[in-house]
Amino acid sequence: MPDQDEQHRNQTAEDLVQVCRRLYDAIDRLDTQAAALVNVSRNDLRCLNLLAKAPMKPSQIGKELGLTSGSITSLLDRLEKGNLIRRGRDPDDRRGIIVHPTKHLFETVGPLYRSTVTKLQETAATYTQSELDDAVRYLSDAANAYEGSKG
Repeated sequence: MPDQDEQHRNQTAEDLVQVCRRLYDAIDRLDTQAAALVNVSRNDLRCLNLLAKAPMKPSQIGKELGLTSGSITSLLDRLEKGNLIRRGRDPDDRRGIIVHPTKHLFETVGPLYRSTVTKLQETAATYTQSELDDAVRYLSDAANAYEGSKG
């Protein structure tokens, strides 16, 4: 039979799993709001989230999202029609293109995400450096676990 310390540790580990599920649900709801703001599907939003980090080639987007080139072309056409992305020439390949997010995208969904980031930063300011380091390590390990899951 586990001792009290082991029981506490097991309960805390289970609590962490439950909090990760709650966090996932909260992120899911926020992304649903963002998708509705710009009238796109969740998969389209995944593309926009990629582009918010850095402009990309359509082939890179397809690889990240697991979509065919035809599906990517349709997706980009929808996003361009909504003034959420623009296609530009690839400076390293005269025949290629790079997809960029537009200012309109950031003006539309930016405030929604910025308010969340502000709340996260305010919360982080109440933690010690050691607590922040532990939180970063755990969340990184949790992300690795999700990414490594095979269904």
